Amino acid sequence: MKARFKNGLSAYSGKADGIVYCYNRYLNAVYVRVNVYPTLTQENTRIGSTTSNLFGITPSRGYKDDMSDYLLKYRCLRANASKSIFTWPNLYIKLMYDMAKQLEGIDLRSLTRDEIYLNNLPCISVKSAVEAGLLPAVYDYAVYDHMI
Repeated sequence: MKARFKNGLSAYSGKADGIVYCYNRYLNAVYVRVNVYPTLTQENTRIGSTTSNLFGITPSRGYKDDMSDYLLKYRCLRANASKSIFTWPNLYIKLMYDMAKQLEGIDLRSLTRDEIYLNNLPCISVKSAVEAGLLPAVYDYAVYDHMI
């Protein structure tokens, strides 16, 4: 839920009376949610183990920089301006899940760096992900060729 404030208090963030207020500077909006700890389910555990494994691959510094630079151009595309992808980890997770949907037989919970290089998967660089259709093409995407 979005909150509207009077008297210029638009950048409020914090907790008050069990409610969490979060200011998103990219969208210039304050979001409100009730501070409730989620119940642990099998789905939460599966997503958590998948995310842990994907970040266990430890992308290189050049790959992270390429993702950050690509993301600036990605957000400038008219179709993507309102999407909630603001940081390179969000884009990285989106790329990996899209790759798993496109290429059957990839288990993200057990994917390793060696498998990525051995099978020459499209997530090996931002350039190859764009060429495989996992990410939309942006201006001068060919320079983003650092390996994961």
